[in-house]
Parts: sequence; C-alpha cells; structure tokens
Amino acid sequence: MIRKSFCRICTSACGVLVEVDDEERVLSVRGDADNLLSHGYTCSKGRAMGHGHHREDRLLYPKIRNGDAMERVSWDEALDDVAAKLRAIIDESGPDAVGIFLGGGGYLDSAAYATAQMMRKALRTRSYYSDMTIDTVSKILVGEMIGGFAALPRPDFGRCRMTIYVGTNPLVSHGHTAMLSSPAVRMREFTTEGQVWVLDPRRSETAVKATRHLQTRPGTDYAVLAYLVRELLRDGADREYLDRHAQDVEALAEAVEGFTCARAAAISGIATEVLEEFSAAVRRAGRVSVESGTGVSMSPAANVTAWMTWALMIVTGSLDREGGAWSNPGMLTQLDNRRIPTAPEEGFRGPGPASRPDLRSVAGEYPCAAMPDEIESGNLRALINLSGNLITCMPGTERITAALRQLEVLLTVEIADNATTALSTHVLPAKDQLERPDVSLGTDFSFPELGAQFTPAVVAPRGDVRSYWWILTQIGKRMSLDFFPGVNPDTVTDDDVVALLALGARTPIDTSGEANYTVAADRAFGWLQSRADEFGGWRLAPGPLVAQLAELAPGPDLVLISRRQKNQLNSRKSADHGTTGIYVNPDDAAKRGLNDGDIAVVRSRHGELTGSVTIDPTLVSGALSVPHGFEGSCNVNQLTSADDIDPITGMPIFSNLPVELARAGNP
Repeated sequence: MIRKSFCRICTSACGVLVEVDDEERVLSVRGDADNLLSHGYTCSKGRAMGHGHHREDRLLYPKIRNGDAMERVSWDEALDDVAAKLRAIIDESGPDAVGIFLGGGGYLDSAAYATAQMMRKALRTRSYYSDMTIDTVSKILVGEMIGGFAALPRPDFGRCRMTIYVGTNPLVSHGHTAMLSSPAVRMREFTTEGQVWVLDPRRSETAVKATRHLQTRPGTDYAVLAYLVRELLRDGADREYLDRHAQDVEALAEAVEGFTCARAAAISGIATEVLEEFSAAVRRAGRVSVESGTGVSMSPAANVTAWMTWALMIVTGSLDREGGAWSNPGMLTQLDNRRIPTAPEEGFRGPGPASRPDLRSVAGEYPCAAMPDEIESGNLRALINLSGNLITCMPGTERITAALRQLEVLLTVEIADNATTALSTHVLPAKDQLERPDVSLGTDFSFPELGAQFTPAVVAPRGDVRSYWWILTQIGKRMSLDFFPGVNPDTVTDDDVVALLALGARTPIDTSGEANYTVAADRAFGWLQSRADEFGGWRLAPGPLVAQLAELAPGPDLVLISRRQKNQLNSRKSADHGTTGIYVNPDDAAKRGLNDGDIAVVRSRHGELTGSVTIDPTLVSGALSVPHGFEGSCNVNQLTSADDIDPITGMPIFSNLPVELARAGNP
C-alpha cells in the first residue's frame, strides 16, 4: 500500500510516497513525482524515515528516573509526577525557574511548535531557549537591525541571474533558512540561466557545481563582500533604489572604504584579479541574491558577514524585488498581514537572565550560552526539553552535562534514546513524523511560493507513544494551566488540532483526505520593503555592526570549521549514519606527520577531542573540520565554551575557532 506524506527532516518538506505492508511496517520511502513543491525529489535522510520509525532505540513508553535507573511507568504516573514537581518549583521559586528548550524535532512538528509558544505564555516563564541561539541568531538579529524585522531573504528562483552562496552547502543541507528543494536540478538551472558563485573554505558539493568557487580563508568572507559593496557604491549602485528605500548610505560607504581590492585579497586569500572578475560579474548581473549558512552564522564574523549580504542586495537594488531576492511571509504564518512592531537599530533585545545579564535576550529568547550559569546558580531548576539533544548541540560538553545533572526536573520529550534522555528525570515518548498528521506551520517561510504542505498520519503509532501537543496539554491540565486554549486533550484528536492550525491559512487547506501541497499565491514582493520605508528605509550602517567590522582581525593559522554531511542532520541519524572524525587538508596533515586513519587530538583553548584523521583535499590549508551532532570522544562541542561568545548575539563560537592539531600521545 502506498501512502502520500511529506518529510519533516528539514524545512524543505519534500513530498514522499511511503510503502506500508498490512502489518503497518514501512517498506520504503521515495519521492512523490506529483508533489508540486519537490517534484519527486527527496534526500537520503528523508528516504531513511522508515528506519527511524522502526529503529531499535525508539522510545515507546514513559520512563521516570529512580536513582541511576530509568523505570517504565504509565502515562498517568509520569504526567502526574512531572506536573506536581513543576508546580512545586514554580510555587517556591517563580515561573522563571522552569525553562523550555525547543529543538529541531519540536520545531518541525507544527502542533508541538504551536503548543510550546502557548505553554510558554501560560507558564509566564522568561526562561525560553531554542536552537536559534546556537545556529541562526545572527541572521535574525541583523534582519531586525537593517529591516526592522527578522526576515530571511532567498533567491527569486528562475529570475535571479546571480546567486551567491556564502558558507553554505545547499546540495547537502538544502540550505540554511532558504531551502533549496531538488538542489542538483536547481543548480543546473541556475548555472544555465545565470551564475552561481560560492565563497567557502571547502570545495563543497555546491562549490563543485557552481559557476565559480572562491576558496576563502575561514572567516574572511565579509572582506570579499565589503569589497564588492565598496566598488558598487563608487560605480554601479542602484542610486534610485537607494534614494527611495535606504538610509545611512554614506555611513556604509565610510565603513567599507578600507576594503580595497588589495586589502580584501590579503585578508581572504583570493587573488586580486579574481576579485575584480567577481565585481564585474555582479555589475553585469544587475540584481543578485546572497545566502549565507552555518559556516557563517557559527563564526566570530557572523554578524558583519550577514550585514554585508544585506548591504550587497540593497546596494544593487535587489532586496525584495523581482529578479533579486524576496522573503516569504508564509501561507500559514502570514507575516505580511501581521502588525509586528519595528525593531530598533540594535534589534529586539531584552534583559538577560539574572546569572548572565551580559547575555541579553534576542527575539524574546535567552541565549543558550546562559543555560549552564542559570542552572549552576539555582535560578533554573527544571527544564522542559522538546526534542533537543543538548549534549551534542550545546557548547562545553563537560560543563553542560554536569549542569543538566543538577536539575531537579529534566523532562525530555523525544522519539529515540540519546545522550540527553540518558540524563533526564522524565522521558516521554513522542510520535514520529509518520505517526502523526501535520501541516507546515512555521516552515512555510522556506517555500518558493506561498504554499503549505499537509499530511495525515500514514502508519499506526508504535508502543504507547503520544503526540507532543497531547503530552504538553496533559501536563498543563494537571498544573491547572491551559497550554492550548480551547483544546481538551481528553477529547480532541491529532486531526482536530491540525485542522485547527490550518484555519489560519490564506487559502483553505484540505486536512480531511490525503497529503497535499496547497498554493495560495506566487511570490510576494514589496511587503518587507514597505515596512522598512515606514521608518526611513533600510538601515545600512547599524552602529553595533560598524563597530564590530572595525574590530575584526586576521585569524590564526589553523581553525575549526563546521561541516554538513549527506546522511546526517545535526544529531538526527539516518540508516546510513554519517561518519565523524577529523578532516584535514593534506598540507596541514603533512606538517604534523599525519596520515589517513591516524588517531589525532584537536585542542582549543577550551578543551580537546580525539578522532581518526581523514585527509581531505577539498579543505583550504589552515582549516580542519569535525562534523557536529556526534556523541562520545569526537563530540565537537568539547572544543567550545559558553563563555566564548559573540558579544552582540550571545552566540557561542562553534566555527573559525582557533585550534591545534597533533598526533594522539604528543604533548
């Protein structure tokens, strides 16, 4: 039997066909050629969702810690116990003593995402964390600084004649916040009808397919972009667009004036003649789209690089215009129809937590870097963890592990066992993506038009798993709090909840039948620009970013950079699990007498890890990479620290981190 659905591994939301036998076993998963969003494409991670459903380490029953052991209990026992403990903590220490962490698995479940926001309000807690502040926070904050709003521009596919990818590898990751479905097909279209230029220290899968690849030194992309902005402001900027829609043009020109071709070449390692060719290509293209990824957002230059991507699109008159870049307001989220206050020049910043007042909140969230301090100080006594493997995603592995052990309540709602469930006091098993209906709330911003995906559940749930929304609302009910107003978890079904969420769409979505992709309209241009016009136009030279650009200095000889892998997304494992280890440029390995398969140690100022060496000629000299998302001795977060952060966003430095490399056993 073949059943239609869509994948929720990432926000690409590719349509899939799931083959199921009479006993509800998943036999295969393949792309749905009739799906109007993905046209039959799906990646190896999506095709492995059957493995995820049947995996041996699936969580199937509630568990509560009893000493060093986890014991299976009934749902009533688990829910009553955790609710009583959370209520007691709030009564004793106030609502901020109970925190929430929203991980990728929770974010990609529409009902879980919606319930988490309502739960946060009902609890009245300010202790809200998500993987935004260990992943994308620079893009959010820079959008607020420049446009007054946390928008995420992406190419106007099919019309944009030049796409520039900076520190991102969409052929493997499908993009960062602007998703690229059917990436190989799209890349062929881009390079046939226009040009794709890639700035990346690694000759990635995307770089290989691009028109040109500029193999920059790690963390120096900002210098190349600043050079382009400088040259265009001298000759080639869309002056009419700037006069009508931008402010602080002269301040931007002053900020980038020092980034001559010679200086940009010296910083980035890209030859002057190549930079001149790049500048000429941008002028010929007229309008461009610039998209950055985690290679940028996890680095010390994250903010200024994101700033320069916006500046380049604005100076060329490309932002929020046909043939350039646009921002999807969402079919369900409808950001263009919501009156959201304009962010000040510094972005929506609020007070930080008591133990780390220097870490100001961003977009209403505490930076994750504050979490260990909040726990150690006793301010945070309980954490509701919604599908986050904190041991593999948080900085300072040893410290966060010790801190989590101190919590009186660590409630983890998850699909499979991992290092974080092993530390939890309560583990509640959630339905996986095949067991629940869903609609693309919160991810529709990534689509190439104003559309939304819907799917019913396609297989029966295993064991005694329940939906996120049901678990959370049942806890709220036992705490005499309403975590989902109007929804009674004793009578409402998964289908009812998804139908309720779909009511907010621009166009009616049929949630009564099989999976479908509903399109309300084509791309929406001008809505973001009109909001900026209300306060005088794009702010091209926010003070904090100008100051940070002036302070950037050349990096050390060897740095750690991030990497995406074909068969793994963060800590979510597919059937053919990715491989960890230390990837090293041949010259850097030779200098240290290292060969393929040797065991080496990577040391930072915060810690060290041990792993097997893989000689990788795709890396520029001076860069090594260790894939993130792995537990054990090669957990890359052993090299990081919650105290080594960006001063503006509070984002831990995960990439372009100074390191040393030596054979294991050497001092």
